[in-house]
Amino acid sequence: MVAILVFAGGCISTGNTTDGSANTDAGIRLITEEFPPFNYAGADGKPAGQAVDVVNGILYRLNQKADLEILPWNEGYTAAVAGPNVALFSAGRTDEREDLFKWVGPVASYDFVLYARTGSGIGISSLEAAKKAGMISVVKGDARHQFLEENNFSNILPCETDAECLRDLMTNKTDLWLGSSANSLAFAQREGIDPAAFTAVYPVRTTQLYIAFSKDTPDDVVTRWQDALDAMKRDGTFESIRQKYHTGPGTVTTVSSSPGDLANLALYAMIAETDNRLNSIFNTYEVLVVTPAVQSNDWTNIEPLLAVIERNEPNARTWYANPDGSYYTVVDGLTTANLMSRSYFPGVLAGNVSVGTVVVSHSTGKNTAIVAVPVVKNNAVTGVMGASVYLDTLTDTFRKEVPDGFIFYAIDRENKFALHSEKGQISRDISSISASSSFGKALQTILGQESGSTSYDDGGGQYRAKFRTSPLTGWRFVVAWPENA
Repeated sequence: MVAILVFAGGCISTGNTTDGSANTDAGIRLITEEFPPFNYAGADGKPAGQAVDVVNGILYRLNQKADLEILPWNEGYTAAVAGPNVALFSAGRTDEREDLFKWVGPVASYDFVLYARTGSGIGISSLEAAKKAGMISVVKGDARHQFLEENNFSNILPCETDAECLRDLMTNKTDLWLGSSANSLAFAQREGIDPAAFTAVYPVRTTQLYIAFSKDTPDDVVTRWQDALDAMKRDGTFESIRQKYHTGPGTVTTVSSSPGDLANLALYAMIAETDNRLNSIFNTYEVLVVTPAVQSNDWTNIEPLLAVIERNEPNARTWYANPDGSYYTVVDGLTTANLMSRSYFPGVLAGNVSVGTVVVSHSTGKNTAIVAVPVVKNNAVTGVMGASVYLDTLTDTFRKEVPDGFIFYAIDRENKFALHSEKGQISRDISSISASSSFGKALQTILGQESGSTSYDDGGGQYRAKFRTSPLTGWRFVVAWPENA
């Protein structure tokens, strides 16, 4: 364990702060782990990294000091769940953790990536394939570990640290490591491992990182921390820290003129691109479901048809489901997962189509939008033709179309983010956003109207937003820009 007293004068800060009086004890036990570039022990043994600088900046603005400890993740996580008055960072904010903590952030984002030894011959194109590829090393209790357990992986070897996970991979104790591209090279360098000795074989998803406070922490403490973080984002301190560690998208370019017109253009382009992508699959399926091959309900007849579609639409996973929820994919054949618990599935079994429901795919682990069409024979649904369209890839497409300095997102019919310029927000239920906050009130306005404009404060910035509803998916598409643009 490494412990250090964090003093306000030792952090990066700009803009207004408190009155400079003596620092008071924060009354919070601050715990982090070895997870560069966000948090790690520096050359002098002291905590360093992007998230550490952010936490120091918050303490500085609050005129406070605190002991900061570096612990193995599982030990720190257990302490934060138990409390009292513990803050753990950087923690992935996931559905299973949502009610275990009070959250401040986001402070960063990172991705989940499966790595294999170079030359191992392992190739993975789905989570189902990963379940059969051998043992996977992953940090015990980490969001990645929880992700594997949620998806019914049994081939898991938990480790105390990512460095240990990488060592296990390279010494053949495991066949895969669920790491992150944000720090895989850093861990290799620390361990004296040639980065060319292992390779990424499957990118899974992106998750945002937060400061997780134990549930007993007073709400006013959490609010003050969030306000201080928002102020850092508002005055440019946060962006300076991101650039220092090369973890952000770079300096935001100010829009020169007509932001409302640019937002409208971006909205139309986003809706057209999304609807065209989903509608193309939907129209193809409407034709296929009446063909003899699909009407046979025999996977050996259906698989060649879906294989052609997947070759033409590589950013989607195609599938065929039986009425009992079991399903097949071109990549995996019959999978071990089941679709009966999916919110859209009962409606499709009742004979309705579903276009645009947002789920995290059982097959790939990616954020996806569903296209599902029932196969009907003799007035009964005998199967379902489906596709899971990758939303992270669609988001990347829109980054090129939306002006610099703008943000964008879309909300599906179940009130989840279907798209978001911060990809870690995709699939997040907006009910986790306080309805009394400025952003929460704006979201209610957006959900209550087909189109229009609104304004709100979020993450330390003030935004104007234009929104419009897709006629196909019912998604509310939003493009927002800083008020001072």
